[in-house]
Amino acid sequence: MASQTQGIRYTIIGLFAFVALITGLFVSQYMQKGPKIDPEKFHGTWLQKPRPINEFKLTGTDARVFDNESLKGNWTLMFFGFTNCGYVCPTTMAELAKTYRLLAEKGIKPLPNVVMVSIDPDRDTLEKMDSYVHAFDKHFYGARGDMDVVEKMTKEMGIVYTRISPPAEQDAEDYDIQHSGAVMVFNPHGELNAFFTTPHKAADLAKDYRMMVG
Repeated sequence: MASQTQGIRYTIIGLFAFVALITGLFVSQYMQKGPKIDPEKFHGTWLQKPRPINEFKLTGTDARVFDNESLKGNWTLMFFGFTNCGYVCPTTMAELAKTYRLLAEKGIKPLPNVVMVSIDPDRDTLEKMDSYVHAFDKHFYGARGDMDVVEKMTKEMGIVYTRISPPAEQDAEDYDIQHSGAVMVFNPHGELNAFFTTPHKAADLAKDYRMMVG
């Protein structure tokens, strides 16, 4: 009788072990599963192996911390610009706003978080950024931080910019910044998964986003 009981116990333990193994395999496959993107149909650059980015800490236009954790849980479109920008920034932000509306009209969920990070923290206050990003869409978000943090982020992501000093007869604060206009895409794990270079077209961005979210 005792041997029979022990045999039943071993059978139960074996079943639990088998179920745990199958569950582990399922979870592993699920966690590794991502959108299957056809590069020929994708207008941007899709990274087959998403990569994490180094830790950063900024302050958002809601006065809250914006960091790596803030990127998790949803898709994020991140653009580096500044509020005094004459062409690249307003053009890019306008296309992102059109993209957002196209996705909303199609009922695409989840909609992306759209974030503009300032490359000009000396002049871009949180209030100024808040007004700027909301002028394009009420759902958009801005973030700023110390220049050394921003420099590390842009260098890691290949964002190029340079400060252009004004003529001697002009105010030193009237400098301009020449910069690239790439939009970086982060997946819900907070990893860099794609990027879009200029020129940006809302229709193409919307199509690519729909492919990413499946």
